[in-house]
Amino acid sequence: VEGYGIIYNQAIFEDYFAMDGAVVTSMDEINNFDTLKEVTDDMQARKDELGIDGVFASTSLATGEEWRFQTHLANIPVFYEYDEEGVTDKQEIAFSYNENYKNVFDLYLTNSTVEPSLTPSKTVTDSMQEFATGKAAMVQNGNWAWSQISGIEGNVVAEDDIKFLPIYTGVEGEESKSINIGTEAFMAINSEASEADQQATIDFVNWLFSSEEGMDYVTNDLGFIAPFESFGDSTPSDPLAKEVNRYMTDPDLEPIPWVFTTFPSQKFKDDFAGGLAQYASGNMEWNDVVDIFVSSWASEKANLG
Repeated sequence: VEGYGIIYNQAIFEDYFAMDGAVVTSMDEINNFDTLKEVTDDMQARKDELGIDGVFASTSLATGEEWRFQTHLANIPVFYEYDEEGVTDKQEIAFSYNENYKNVFDLYLTNSTVEPSLTPSKTVTDSMQEFATGKAAMVQNGNWAWSQISGIEGNVVAEDDIKFLPIYTGVEGEESKSINIGTEAFMAINSEASEADQQATIDFVNWLFSSEEGMDYVTNDLGFIAPFESFGDSTPSDPLAKEVNRYMTDPDLEPIPWVFTTFPSQKFKDDFAGGLAQYASGNMEWNDVVDIFVSSWASEKANLG
């Protein structure tokens, strides 16, 4: 499994907590959107004192770079709509939690290292570099980002200081929600292969995820977070993988599952991303973005038959 949320630099927050009049004095107090917004707005106002260019790294809306927002962030309102209706997929979606999406998307845009109008030219690499070099206190991404951050020349983020915060959007009861944890990758066995090769594959996978030697490869060589009880607390050594495991095993928090695997098509994602870029640039109203989401979802689902 993998997990994503808001990655933050604890060292910058410690500097903020020590300031006179800080909204909160610990990360434990940030457990809903209202508090997150109040803290973010205050930190943005004090960015010069904190030595940052903005609280959030730039929102990457360049073509092909928008997946953090047209897929990962969109997962949250779609999950809540599914959950509310007790379904796992829909042919037509209302995007009923669009205002919650807008809450956090606006927060990213208005408390950033760059002006919102510049986001359509920004890439994920730009965003991660800003975070790694200490220009931003937070960035939305997943546990895979540690290798990007640690490998960037000029990285100033220590392993002990990189943490996850859930993406709060203002939904009632979100204090009990965790980061987004799930998978979109699965193992498959080729039915056209010989029976002997099929059985050998099954034997290998069983060995990989059940033997001590295999499990050691999974954790320490492949760097996978395996969701099996047999692995216990064994996780890859990187700090964000440890954070995913911490949230995954917290009995008081419920992870938000990945439901974006039900999104109808890449075209739907691209349509939505185009609307987000136009909105960020000031060329489109939010209601029009919502219309794109709803209409493209319906037409693309219909194309699936």
